[in-house]
Amino acid sequence: MKLRIGGGDLLLSLTFAALGLIWVLGALQLQMWDRETPGPGFLPLVFGVLLLGFALVSAAQAVFAPAASAEDQGGYRKPLLVLLILSLAVTALETAGFVLTIFAMLLALYALVERKPFVSALVGALVVTGALHVIFGVWLSVPLPLGPFGK
Repeated sequence: MKLRIGGGDLLLSLTFAALGLIWVLGALQLQMWDRETPGPGFLPLVFGVLLLGFALVSAAQAVFAPAASAEDQGGYRKPLLVLLILSLAVTALETAGFVLTIFAMLLALYALVERKPFVSALVGALVVTGALHVIFGVWLSVPLPLGPFGK
């Protein structure tokens, strides 16, 4: 088996592994339990272990996975498009409101970045936006930006 050393993938994975290790080491300095409840170091330890584990799996995939074909390599198109869409969404969030902004962002990500059929992208954006609104706006009572259609 020929090893594929994916430079960017491997470097990013090892960076996240280092961050996970730093997170774990920092969490070990905190109290894990406070009587019968988790202390301030418990969740950082869990998240650090998860980050470290996933980063190591990703690093192994960067080394051992077969190389992508030339047509699968999208270059910088996808990352730049995602960055543009996310930047526009962050900029528009307060003005347009949570529901409209998230819907438009997801629709653009599904249709333009992932190139899903428009109807699938539309349905997916509607379902996810609705679920996020119900979870955060209704159940958790998080004050989400209302935009022009708010009260």
